[in-house]
Amino acid sequence: MSPFKIILIAILMISCNVFSQDKNLALGRKITVNSENPLYPAKNAVDGKINRHSKWMSENVKPPHIMEVDFEKYCNIKKVVIYTGIPPQERTVEESSQAEGFWSAKNFKIQYWDDANWTDIPNTEVHENRLTKVEFNFLNSINTFRIRFICDDGEPISIMEFEIYGSETNNPAPVINDTALAKKVIKKDDQSVFIKVENQQIGNTMKYVGYNQGYYMPGSNASGWIEYSGVNSLRVWTTLNSYVPTKAVEVDPNLNTVTDFDKRKGILRQNPESNKYLKWDVLLPLYANTEKTANTNPMILDYVLSELKRLNIDPVIQIGNTDFNDKWSNKWQQWQRFYALAYYMAKKGDVTMFAMQNEPNHKNSGMNLNQWISGMQIVSDAIHCAVEDVNKGYRKNLRPKMVGPVTAGNNPEWWAAVAKNIRTDYHGNTIDRDLIEIFSTHSYNSPAAGYLNRVTDIRKIITENHPKNFSLPIVYTEIGRWMNAYLIDKEETMDSPSLFTEWAGIYTNNTKNGAYGMWAFKFSNTSSDVYSQGVKSGHHFTWQGQRIVEDAYKNILQGGSVTSYNKSNAQMITDGVKTNASLWKSDTTSKDKWLIINLSKTVNLKSVIIYTGSDGGVYTAPDRIKNFKLQYLEHGTWNDIEGGVIKDNKFAQLYLNFKKVVNTDKIRFLTQDAGVIKVREIKGFAQGDGPSDEKNYDISGIQRTGEVVRLFAKGFKEERPMYKTSSNIIDENLDAITSFDSQTGNYYMWLVQRGEYKNKLNIDLSALNVPVGTPVSAECVSPNYFGEIMGIYPTDKDGKIKVELDKQSVLLLTIPSSNLKKMIIKPAATGTASKISIPSNGSVNKLEVQLNAAEPLKNKISYIEFPTAPVLKGERAFLKVVGKNSTDNEIFLTHVYAIPERPINAEQLTWNNAPLLDSKESLIRSVGTEATIVGEIGFSGTKKEHILDITKILKNNSTKPITFVIIRETRQMGDDLDKEKKVVIEAKGSNDAPIIEIWKNK
Repeated sequence: MSPFKIILIAILMISCNVFSQDKNLALGRKITVNSENPLYPAKNAVDGKINRHSKWMSENVKPPHIMEVDFEKYCNIKKVVIYTGIPPQERTVEESSQAEGFWSAKNFKIQYWDDANWTDIPNTEVHENRLTKVEFNFLNSINTFRIRFICDDGEPISIMEFEIYGSETNNPAPVINDTALAKKVIKKDDQSVFIKVENQQIGNTMKYVGYNQGYYMPGSNASGWIEYSGVNSLRVWTTLNSYVPTKAVEVDPNLNTVTDFDKRKGILRQNPESNKYLKWDVLLPLYANTEKTANTNPMILDYVLSELKRLNIDPVIQIGNTDFNDKWSNKWQQWQRFYALAYYMAKKGDVTMFAMQNEPNHKNSGMNLNQWISGMQIVSDAIHCAVEDVNKGYRKNLRPKMVGPVTAGNNPEWWAAVAKNIRTDYHGNTIDRDLIEIFSTHSYNSPAAGYLNRVTDIRKIITENHPKNFSLPIVYTEIGRWMNAYLIDKEETMDSPSLFTEWAGIYTNNTKNGAYGMWAFKFSNTSSDVYSQGVKSGHHFTWQGQRIVEDAYKNILQGGSVTSYNKSNAQMITDGVKTNASLWKSDTTSKDKWLIINLSKTVNLKSVIIYTGSDGGVYTAPDRIKNFKLQYLEHGTWNDIEGGVIKDNKFAQLYLNFKKVVNTDKIRFLTQDAGVIKVREIKGFAQGDGPSDEKNYDISGIQRTGEVVRLFAKGFKEERPMYKTSSNIIDENLDAITSFDSQTGNYYMWLVQRGEYKNKLNIDLSALNVPVGTPVSAECVSPNYFGEIMGIYPTDKDGKIKVELDKQSVLLLTIPSSNLKKMIIKPAATGTASKISIPSNGSVNKLEVQLNAAEPLKNKISYIEFPTAPVLKGERAFLKVVGKNSTDNEIFLTHVYAIPERPINAEQLTWNNAPLLDSKESLIRSVGTEATIVGEIGFSGTKKEHILDITKILKNNSTKPITFVIIRETRQMGDDLDKEKKVVIEAKGSNDAPIIEIWKNK
């Protein structure tokens, strides 16, 4: 070959390579979005600039957020790169302190136009994104002329750049006009809606509405609040190392064959409770005592199993352990351990559902996919054998179910692999049953819109990969609107309308998608090493081992003079006021920022409470001070206080109990946090004056999301039939679904409005043949209601009712199917117990409720007794009281309890003889045993009737006198919102006296 030809060929090869090189096809292309912030238009996402100032930001509209790129000719797409959030180098000090991924878009996927439809590109769906740059490479190029980014985030999202790499073809794209994106409109106007229920079953509700466990210790009120929640399942956290240590089973490194494994397994099963392998004398004490190793959910296992069995609640036992390998000696060891725990729990608590290692795909879990599948084969066999042996030995009829793979986030490769191997046992043989009966995964950070099709998508993966193309019941054993790492830095709380309405919508969409269950994470705001004062995402408030009521202790720092590093006035940090109206702010330039509290005398300081950032409660303060130390002056030298040096603080309000008493007359608060810092208050308490050392794991209150869980469980657990429910408008913020419970004879309708506009509902129930005058109750969670009944609406002659669904609110309608008549029960006695030792005068027509830990003599609670009467048993029963917050128009939140068979003597009622009153702590004791939680009432400044559903309580106590207690209890540390306020309620002698309204069958 001539040199000329060689050179020519080389040039051609280079030219071809250059021509075929992939380029960013999106750069400068036509881009369309369904919303955009005018300051950050869509064109910025394809301008080639990657920075926070040149980005597309969606408007504050409901998802999905959609961005489409049109190449105007067919292209072969090989790679997509998305830059989202804020580049690390451009973040402010405050922005850099947020959890990884806080600013990034989440819950998105990429689609391509297939000439007829938008089709998902495989493996491009991302849920819990923590990256600024997300890249997808495609093994096989995708031929299309349009690419779409679609995101279900519930907040405005930012995309700095959308890069699409590939090569162009010479094929022009067709002209299409019917796929233009409709611009999102922010709806604001109130609306009238017609809703119709038809007598047509369209499916079933969830089987399980559950919680993830919190603290569960004997002597606490946890059972009472779990019973009140109405859930029918609790996910209980255990580990093999704690409950079946290796010393309690046979460990034999010489076991090398499956034959030997099967032989020993057969011997053990012949006599599960007396064999040479399982050491029950080691195991049984572990179940009767508190777990010895550190645990974020302290419990005594025997107590938990007994209580859940009593409450008829099905546990899911989460068993943590990653010690799995391919050796038969290991398989035998693990089989014994899982068998022993499953056997004991089935025998003791009738437990049937078990799961192995939590989130095995998580980077911190330490398991790979093949290891987990091999473990699944051993664990599934162990728990099935265990439950079968309990059935055989104790004549039970339990049906064992393995729950798995309990993965974190979106993991189709795990789901597909598990489904493929679901009928292969540990021998490698194909069997005729599934190793997993319930398919489980976890999900966080998605709004309601993110669940429109998610269960359906998971079901598709399972059926496509299952050996028989079967599906499985699909559940979320962990689910939350936000993971705690993100929620901790948001202004939202579990009481925020924007959060609890999305939570309600998540229930709606997963129900409509055919989900089998949801376990909310988590029951209470338990503490951990990272979150020393509890997670923000708990649906109930709890005391993390210690009940702290700061106003009950003397603040020995109050009034101390304060000097600051920059000589600004800082006296407000010891004035006793912890609101934004009385805070100190630093400048932005100084590195060391300090405040010195000068006391007039030496004090013995043992603990402090520090308020930093803005006043949003214990948790909500994104501008809180993250790192600081407390020091005391001794012999002219500043010394760090042991227990007073804090790094990566998570809380706006922090209680610090020092390791030893500090004797000093000067305290210094020192921080090097950059930017402006805010200190609202520093309180100090002397040795012996502070929280009790007695352990306290009580639930202290419920948040609005918890009330949403309760109402949904009441109407939509246990696979009840669902009925076709439709409306005359399309509104992505409005939900309406209907079920029927054959046990109570009630229909239930779930109504959710996430938008900020009111809805006048005209509801047609005629197809259900509901009798005229049927009392339809509407329990409400909203900015003004905490789960109480906002009204009772009788059906008219056409079987219709009219109800107002307020903005950002949730309703549960209870619709009896039988023909009922009303009767009224009047109180036998009413009285107020006061901290002042004067007997209540039962003849007065006013009841009072008040709580002031700083001035306990002002404390008051009220009792309402109803007589013994068999007539109390009815199909529906309501407690009705009339009252108001007599101080201002803010909501004064009270707890209501029922105490059977504890009548009161109203004329002699005092603080010391009031039934079940803890006279020192001003709370009701024996909750869950002698006292039952009825609900919450929020009294405003307007005198009106308040209603609670007491049907279940009266059915359980139908022939007994029953007394109701209305009390304000401290819900969390720093809770003093109502300390100068008082509720006044009409009493027995009033025309608006409390009553029980009974609806009985005619």
